[in-house]
Amino acid sequence: MASASPIKASDVYVPACTVAVGTADRDILTTHGLAATAVSVDLALSMSGTFRFSIPNTFDPERSEFLTKDKDKALDVLLPGARVWIKMGYGDSKAQKLLISGYITAVATGFSEGGSPTLEVSGVDSTYLLTLGNKQWHAEKVTVLDMVSKIASASGLSAQVEGIAGAPATLGSNLQTDLAYLGELASEFSTTQQKFEFYARASTSGDKLHFGPRQVKSEPVALLTWGVDLLSFEPEITLGEQVSQVVVHGWDEVAAKEIVGTATREPGGSGGTSGGAALKKAFGKEAVLHLRYPVKTKQEADDRAASELARRAQSYVAGSGETFGLPGLLPDSTVKLKGLGSRFSKIFYVSKTVHQFDASGYRTRFTVERTAM
Repeated sequence: MASASPIKASDVYVPACTVAVGTADRDILTTHGLAATAVSVDLALSMSGTFRFSIPNTFDPERSEFLTKDKDKALDVLLPGARVWIKMGYGDSKAQKLLISGYITAVATGFSEGGSPTLEVSGVDSTYLLTLGNKQWHAEKVTVLDMVSKIASASGLSAQVEGIAGAPATLGSNLQTDLAYLGELASEFSTTQQKFEFYARASTSGDKLHFGPRQVKSEPVALLTWGVDLLSFEPEITLGEQVSQVVVHGWDEVAAKEIVGTATREPGGSGGTSGGAALKKAFGKEAVLHLRYPVKTKQEADDRAASELARRAQSYVAGSGETFGLPGLLPDSTVKLKGLGSRFSKIFYVSKTVHQFDASGYRTRFTVERTAM
């Protein structure tokens, strides 16, 4: 693995942000004279990404209307349902990175004495299309790649599915949103070795739905050193959700007998002592979590148990930090931290990022978890 690189001062000299509405190549400042301020892009795993920005100084008191530079109605441009693309980075628009593309879902404002109203715009990335209504999927002799591709295609997305093995099977959902069903599929295929996630990645040529195991072994996107380019970091080691074993109980109505699935923590690994092992060392006994699910087979019960154990194990060591604006720092990547002592100076997995551009410049906040169980 190549060594991660620190952020260079020359790389963060001219922070910038571009918001385009309608088409990806028409930013609202150049096209409509609407200056977006306080722009925020919030990205996470297995849930929709969101964005917010403000448009000040557009209200014409004489006409009692929000107007563009050409005196058109600004609310006709920022109409809920309008397509949005947001870039952040340094230099001109071509040098910036596209962080999110999605749809305006809400526009708000406020009229108060002695003040000029500001438009507050918020929206959701392209996974918003996966939440419109509910449906029931059912297909026989299909792979997970087939099913995820069908779900993505139904909402106009392409799909990238990785890490799925196994023969075709019967897959289906209850009456629920496609977003909820993707969450169930990700949970079903998660194990103690790898946790599955999904998310959308923005592109001017069409957004892509990613589905697969966490890229915990990917090359770190950056080396951040406390006191240099790591502005703050708040780590936490907690036994709160840690267990040594998860046991899932179900019932086979045909055979009239109990179904039991289990998953047991690994003793350690490259990420250090596991939370379950630390719990046993501290209190001298194994902690077993029993759950009841409507599973139909032992394999499904084992998968459910492994998924729950994986979720709990990855919360043992976590943290949140802030750095200079780093558009390449996205969920499902890794980052190397330095200058934090032996316990926290290591490579972490990035599960959430918030990119913020305002009058103070461009900053990136991030949430991390350990890279191994």
